[in-house]
Amino acid sequence: MICGYAEILKHSIIKDKKFFGWLKKNTKNILLKKSKELSYAIKKSCQIKIFFVTKDVNERGLRMILNFGHTFAHAIEVKNKYSKKITHGEAVLSGMILASRLSLSKKVCSTKAIDEIKQIYYDNNLNYTYKNYSNQNTINSLIPFLKNDKKNNDDKINFILLKKIGETTLPNKYKISINNLKKISKFIAQY
Repeated sequence: MICGYAEILKHSIIKDKKFFGWLKKNTKNILLKKSKELSYAIKKSCQIKIFFVTKDVNERGLRMILNFGHTFAHAIEVKNKYSKKITHGEAVLSGMILASRLSLSKKVCSTKAIDEIKQIYYDNNLNYTYKNYSNQNTINSLIPFLKNDKKNNDDKINFILLKKIGETTLPNKYKISINNLKKISKFIAQY
Protein backbone atom coordinates (compact mmCIF):
# COMPACT_ATOMS: atom_id res chain seq x y z
CA MET A 1 0.00 0.00 0.00
CA ILE A 2 2.81 2.42 0.87
CA CYS A 3 4.51 1.80 -2.48
CA GLY A 4 1.37 2.51 -4.46
CA TYR A 5 0.41 5.44 -2.27
CA ALA A 6 3.83 7.06 -2.75
CA GLU A 7 3.25 7.16 -6.51
CA ILE A 8 -0.31 8.47 -6.07
CA LEU A 9 0.92 11.26 -3.81
CA LYS A 10 3.75 12.06 -6.21
CA HIS A 11 1.30 12.42 -9.09
CA SER A 12 -0.78 14.91 -7.13
CA ILE A 13 2.32 16.90 -6.12
CA ILE A 14 3.64 17.19 -9.68
CA LYS A 15 0.39 17.88 -11.54
CA ASP A 16 -2.84 18.42 -9.60
CA LYS A 17 -3.23 20.65 -6.52
CA LYS A 18 -6.95 19.85 -6.29
CA PHE A 19 -6.17 16.12 -6.15
CA PHE A 20 -3.51 16.85 -3.51
CA GLY A 21 -6.18 18.61 -1.44
CA TRP A 22 -8.45 15.60 -1.85
CA LEU A 23 -5.61 13.31 -0.69
CA LYS A 24 -5.14 15.45 2.44
CA LYS A 25 -8.70 14.53 3.40
CA ASN A 26 -8.78 10.93 2.17
CA THR A 27 -5.34 9.35 2.64
CA LYS A 28 -6.35 7.53 5.83
CA ASN A 29 -9.19 5.80 3.96
CA ILE A 30 -6.89 4.96 1.05
CA LEU A 31 -4.36 3.34 3.38
CA LEU A 32 -7.23 1.48 5.09
CA LYS A 33 -8.16 0.16 1.61
CA LYS A 34 -11.61 1.76 1.53
CA SER A 35 -12.70 0.86 -2.00
CA LYS A 36 -14.39 4.13 -2.97
CA GLU A 37 -11.43 6.35 -2.06
CA LEU A 38 -8.83 3.84 -3.22
CA SER A 39 -10.51 3.44 -6.62
CA TYR A 40 -10.73 7.19 -7.15
CA ALA A 41 -7.09 7.71 -6.12
CA ILE A 42 -5.84 4.98 -8.48
CA LYS A 43 -7.94 6.31 -11.37
CA LYS A 44 -6.79 9.90 -10.86
CA SER A 45 -3.17 8.82 -10.47
CA CYS A 46 -3.33 6.79 -13.71
CA GLN A 47 -4.80 9.77 -15.57
CA ILE A 48 -1.89 11.95 -14.48
CA LYS A 49 0.67 9.32 -15.48
CA ILE A 50 -1.02 8.87 -18.86
CA PHE A 51 -0.85 12.64 -19.41
CA PHE A 52 2.95 12.62 -19.10
CA VAL A 53 3.53 9.35 -20.94
CA THR A 54 1.47 10.34 -23.98
CA LYS A 55 3.21 13.74 -24.19
CA ASP A 56 6.65 12.09 -24.16
CA VAL A 57 6.55 8.42 -25.15
CA ASN A 58 10.34 8.08 -25.42
CA GLU A 59 11.04 9.74 -22.04
CA ARG A 60 13.34 12.42 -23.39
CA GLY A 61 11.67 15.48 -21.91
CA LEU A 62 8.41 16.20 -20.08
CA ARG A 63 7.93 12.60 -18.92
CA MET A 64 11.02 12.94 -16.72
CA ILE A 65 8.80 14.95 -14.35
CA LEU A 66 7.36 11.58 -13.27
CA ASN A 67 10.73 10.97 -11.62
CA PHE A 68 10.18 13.71 -9.02
CA GLY A 69 11.72 12.38 -5.80
CA HIS A 70 13.18 9.37 -7.58
CA THR A 71 16.70 10.78 -7.97
CA PHE A 72 17.11 10.61 -4.20
CA ALA A 73 14.94 7.48 -3.91
CA HIS A 74 17.11 5.46 -6.27
CA ALA A 75 20.24 6.61 -4.41
CA ILE A 76 18.64 5.47 -1.14
CA GLU A 77 17.82 2.08 -2.65
CA VAL A 78 21.29 1.57 -4.11
CA LYS A 79 23.03 2.72 -0.92
CA ASN A 80 20.92 0.20 1.01
CA LYS A 81 21.73 -2.51 -1.57
CA TYR A 82 18.02 -2.87 -2.35
CA SER A 83 17.45 -4.21 1.16
CA LYS A 84 13.97 -5.24 2.18
CA LYS A 85 14.36 -2.84 5.11
CA ILE A 86 13.15 -0.01 2.85
CA THR A 87 10.62 -0.40 0.07
CA HIS A 88 10.63 1.55 -3.17
CA GLY A 89 7.62 3.53 -1.94
CA GLU A 90 9.32 4.45 1.32
CA ALA A 91 12.40 5.55 -0.65
CA VAL A 92 10.18 7.65 -2.95
CA LEU A 93 8.46 9.26 0.05
CA SER A 94 11.91 10.12 1.43
CA GLY A 95 13.08 11.30 -1.97
CA MET A 96 10.14 13.65 -2.43
CA ILE A 97 10.89 15.35 0.88
CA LEU A 98 14.59 15.66 -0.01
CA ALA A 99 13.77 17.02 -3.48
CA SER A 100 11.33 19.49 -1.92
CA ARG A 101 13.97 20.66 0.56
CA LEU A 102 16.43 21.01 -2.31
CA SER A 103 13.79 23.07 -4.13
CA LEU A 104 13.54 25.36 -1.13
CA SER A 105 17.33 25.72 -0.93
CA LYS A 106 17.34 26.78 -4.58
CA LYS A 107 14.50 29.24 -3.86
CA VAL A 108 12.23 27.44 -6.32
CA CYS A 109 9.40 26.75 -3.86
CA SER A 110 8.10 28.08 -0.58
CA THR A 111 8.18 26.59 2.89
CA LYS A 112 4.38 26.51 2.72
CA ALA A 113 4.47 23.91 -0.07
CA ILE A 114 6.86 21.67 1.85
CA ASP A 115 4.85 22.08 5.04
CA GLU A 116 1.71 20.95 3.20
CA ILE A 117 3.48 17.81 1.99
CA LYS A 118 4.98 17.11 5.40
CA GLN A 119 1.53 17.47 6.97
CA ILE A 120 0.20 14.57 4.89
CA TYR A 121 3.16 12.50 6.08
CA TYR A 122 2.55 13.42 9.73
CA ASP A 123 -1.21 12.91 9.57
CA ASN A 124 -0.73 9.41 8.15
CA ASN A 125 2.35 8.26 10.09
CA LEU A 126 4.58 8.37 7.02
CA ASN A 127 7.18 10.76 8.42
CA TYR A 128 9.28 7.77 9.51
CA THR A 129 10.25 7.41 5.85
CA TYR A 130 12.46 10.49 5.84
CA LYS A 131 13.62 10.76 9.47
CA ASN A 132 16.83 8.89 8.60
CA TYR A 133 17.53 11.49 5.91
CA SER A 134 17.33 14.53 8.15
CA ASN A 135 21.00 15.02 8.91
CA GLN A 136 23.84 16.29 6.76
CA ASN A 137 26.03 13.18 7.03
CA THR A 138 23.26 10.87 5.83
CA ILE A 139 22.44 13.16 2.91
CA ASN A 140 26.12 13.43 1.99
CA SER A 141 26.34 9.63 2.05
CA LEU A 142 23.72 9.52 -0.73
CA ILE A 143 25.60 11.89 -3.04
CA PRO A 144 27.90 9.30 -4.67
CA PHE A 145 24.84 7.25 -5.60
CA LEU A 146 23.01 10.16 -7.26
CA LYS A 147 25.25 10.05 -10.34
CA ASN A 148 23.56 6.84 -11.59
CA ASP A 149 20.14 8.42 -12.11
CA LYS A 150 18.75 7.88 -15.61
CA LYS A 151 17.96 11.60 -16.06
CA ASN A 152 21.65 12.50 -15.88
CA ASN A 153 23.37 13.12 -19.20
CA ASP A 154 26.54 14.89 -18.04
CA ASP A 155 28.62 15.26 -14.87
CA LYS A 156 25.88 17.14 -13.02
CA ILE A 157 22.84 15.66 -11.32
CA ASN A 158 19.57 16.45 -13.07
CA PHE A 159 16.84 17.17 -10.52
CA ILE A 160 13.14 17.73 -10.96
CA LEU A 161 12.34 20.39 -8.35
CA LEU A 162 9.05 21.48 -6.87
CA LYS A 163 7.73 24.95 -7.72
CA LYS A 164 4.44 24.57 -5.86
CA ILE A 165 1.92 21.84 -5.22
CA GLY A 166 0.82 20.80 -8.71
CA GLU A 167 3.86 22.13 -10.58
CA THR A 168 7.53 21.20 -10.94
CA THR A 169 10.46 22.58 -12.83
CA LEU A 170 11.10 21.27 -16.31
CA PRO A 171 13.70 18.56 -16.90
CA ASN A 172 17.27 19.76 -17.43
CA LYS A 173 16.58 23.10 -15.74
CA TYR A 174 18.28 22.24 -12.45
CA LYS A 175 21.51 20.37 -12.95
CA ILE A 176 23.56 20.53 -9.79
CA SER A 177 27.20 19.58 -9.36
CA ILE A 178 28.24 17.21 -6.60
CA ASN A 179 30.30 19.96 -4.96
CA ASN A 180 27.33 22.33 -4.93
CA LEU A 181 25.11 19.60 -3.53
CA LYS A 182 27.60 18.97 -0.71
CA LYS A 183 27.57 22.69 0.10
CA ILE A 184 23.78 22.82 0.44
CA SER A 185 23.31 19.42 2.09
CA LYS A 186 23.28 21.08 5.52
CA PHE A 187 20.30 23.22 4.46
CA ILE A 188 18.52 20.18 3.00
CA ALA A 189 19.00 18.34 6.29
CA GLN A 190 17.78 21.21 8.46
CA TYR A 191 14.37 21.86 7.00
